[in-house]
Amino acid sequence: MPAILVNIADARARLPEFIVLDASLVLELRPGSSTRRPHPNHTLATNFLTRLSSAAQGGSVKPILPLLAFEECYFKLCQWALEPFSGPLGISWHTYYKRNPNVLAGVVPILQTFHRILLAFPMEITEPEDTAIQPRGRAPLLSIRIGEFIDRFSVLPRDATILSETERLGINTVATLDGDWKRANGFTVIAPP
Repeated sequence: MPAILVNIADARARLPEFIVLDASLVLELRPGSSTRRPHPNHTLATNFLTRLSSAAQGGSVKPILPLLAFEECYFKLCQWALEPFSGPLGISWHTYYKRNPNVLAGVVPILQTFHRILLAFPMEITEPEDTAIQPRGRAPLLSIRIGEFIDRFSVLPRDATILSETERLGINTVATLDGDWKRANGFTVIAPP
């Protein structure tokens, strides 16, 4: 059974008190880059994020970014920054990094700018201790729940981990550009149609 779906473009859709954000959506806040085309749903994402930011500043919504999604943003920014250097050499960006680890020094300003953007956007980045105890009582171990979600929703481990953390925080609404999350039965998923 699919998740409860909410069209990300529907400006009339009520935003819940708490909403977990996926990296696919948050990455649309990244600084512009001439080497990377925007996501096909960039306009939908930025319109939604603008609406969400306004609601969060007004105190009616609290956006949450799980640490794993935050890490995924940093990883993708590193990848995108290094691809132009590796492509002409005919090697992967990861191989290029392994051969030239100091190249990350040039990526750090991009990461710092992105972090400043996230801090200006009223969202909370969760820490591991935030999911240590669930407010509704004893929850299944994340390590067990991740496997269950991979099996039940046919999602990859990172998505299953974020959904498990969402559940443990007592939140059931997530916003994403990733269509895989639409299979997350029991969650409300704000995504493109």
